[in-house]
Amino acid sequence: MKMFRKSIRLAAVMALPASVMVGGAPAWAQTPFDLNMFCNVSGHANGGQQRRVPFETRTTVGNATTLLTADGDAVFPEGDSFGTNPPNMLPTIYENAKTCRGNEIPNTLPSTPENPYNLHDDPVIRELDKTSPTDDLDWIMDRIEAMSEPQQICRNFRGTEHCYSYPRRVNPGEMRTLARRAVDIIEGNELQGRFSEREYEGFPLLHYLGGLKTKVVDPETKSVTVNQLWYDTHIESDAAYIDPIAVTDEEWTIKYVVKILNRGHEDFAPYAMFFDDWTELNLTDLGGPDLTAGGTAFPRVPNIGMDQTFFPMQEGLEYTLNMKMPPARFWNLSYHWGWRQHPPRVQVTENMRVPLRNGALRNTAESGVFGENPRASEEAKLAAIGMIGDTAPAKRMWQMFREMGGMTINSTNKHFGGGLNGSIIQAQMHLIRQAFDDWRNRGRLPTGYEMDPDADVTVLFLNNTIYGQLKGHNGDANVIMDDGVWDKRGDKVNIQLLNGDYYVHAYVLVDFGGLRGWENTFHNTLPSGGAGPLFTFGRNYFWIHVAGGGPIPVPPAARPEGAPNSPINDQSWQVANGNGVVPSNFEFAWGGMQQEMNDYVNVDGIGEHHLEVEFSYEPSRRLRMYQFDALHHDTAVWSVH
Repeated sequence: MKMFRKSIRLAAVMALPASVMVGGAPAWAQTPFDLNMFCNVSGHANGGQQRRVPFETRTTVGNATTLLTADGDAVFPEGDSFGTNPPNMLPTIYENAKTCRGNEIPNTLPSTPENPYNLHDDPVIRELDKTSPTDDLDWIMDRIEAMSEPQQICRNFRGTEHCYSYPRRVNPGEMRTLARRAVDIIEGNELQGRFSEREYEGFPLLHYLGGLKTKVVDPETKSVTVNQLWYDTHIESDAAYIDPIAVTDEEWTIKYVVKILNRGHEDFAPYAMFFDDWTELNLTDLGGPDLTAGGTAFPRVPNIGMDQTFFPMQEGLEYTLNMKMPPARFWNLSYHWGWRQHPPRVQVTENMRVPLRNGALRNTAESGVFGENPRASEEAKLAAIGMIGDTAPAKRMWQMFREMGGMTINSTNKHFGGGLNGSIIQAQMHLIRQAFDDWRNRGRLPTGYEMDPDADVTVLFLNNTIYGQLKGHNGDANVIMDDGVWDKRGDKVNIQLLNGDYYVHAYVLVDFGGLRGWENTFHNTLPSGGAGPLFTFGRNYFWIHVAGGGPIPVPPAARPEGAPNSPINDQSWQVANGNGVVPSNFEFAWGGMQQEMNDYVNVDGIGEHHLEVEFSYEPSRRLRMYQFDALHHDTAVWSVH
């Protein structure tokens, strides 16, 4: 029997860079679409902005939502996005992006004929040990499997050889040491022995450290350092949030230190999203509304996004470069991605000062679930990890290695000759290998999950990240939608949303220029071996398809019976949270009324919601759907090409 729990309303599950109703504003200036009559929307080709469109139309019944993008509006005539003349492709213009009033936004021209990498200096490069967590975990598993492999004996009897095997005796001390080293890698602890001083030390496989991943821009240097690891399908960063309050009105830099470990070869492409200039949005001089409410509100209107560079990086090297940024009042986030493994090779760093719906700082959603310092004590660490679903591949590995790390000889596991029975260890290692393989590939659903047969896309929130699967796709290559699913306006895509974690996730769908246009960039990087113009998202006019009604909440999974509940601080969701912020000051930043969460859990105890999207436009040929978690962004992205 399917389980239903009481439907609840989360008053402020909002973390979406969208625009919405302005309290007290005239009816003709209620949405970004209405700004078209006041802004310079003469078009990108004419040095202005692309016009904005209405919010989506959506209906929710039970745990199913239907959504029509932009209320059926389209900016361009019908055409073939994948043909020789895409209707939504804009001419490349070597100028900075513009604000509503036509003023330039500094540092928004990523490439020019004179300077192909226009926004950063030449990287400083050093060699490094490129061993990755994957390599060391694989080595540990090889050792445990070898020491527990069945022993084979062959004997000759009357000219016929007879072979048989029996369980090998395993030294419990050596096995426990190896298992504990694996736990240290998965938790991101200080490493010992042959694993000490690894470049990846401190970067866990379990995503529970968000409360510690906020950095502050130095007011003197006007810079902040972000460290990243790239390996396999992973990008891990020590910064999920940046506090740029010191440079609200000043240009600044992000100093990237990027380490490319084994199988991490890629083009470095931070895609930055920028708002319009809120200081210009008192439009009373034009006969319009004052969207700043006399300087007390900070309306963040979607404007433009761009790959800031597309710089090739090689394995075994560390790259240090300084990325130029416009004044921080424009900046929403930087989405780091790699086209060779996309998704899941993604990671996002957000502007902490762009608030949640209730006015709370953006990083409070993460610290509310996992605590401000999960490293403060063993108890704090286990409570934080306890919020991650038990079906997550990294957590399955963690649980089984922890069990092996504490294993002692008893009547059920002892070997008749002393030590541990190797057959029991072999059985455990089979399950660990299965979890390891699931962890390595977020392009398909992990073991135990299946797509709804009616879904075109399944999005699974798990381990504070996203696993996903396309119908008919095996997950072994880049996630590219089959022809005919969504190629033209009017096509519908059915999306199954699942949540295996023990806290709320919030689904967001964003367009990267299919609706409002995109320009190809980095043409001039080809002579130096760059792949920019072949794969870049370019510079585009992004739009958020859940801006009108807010992110779609996906309820948490049910904990296994008898499992202890980890404490969760839900203050970040409450409108009246005692922080003295007036919610109406932030309504323009975070979308409209929060959608009510239907607290539906399926027969497997997994939170579930269904979404059908009808697209009113043709997709961009570079990216069809940017999907992410509004509350816990970081690595929780799953995009579809």
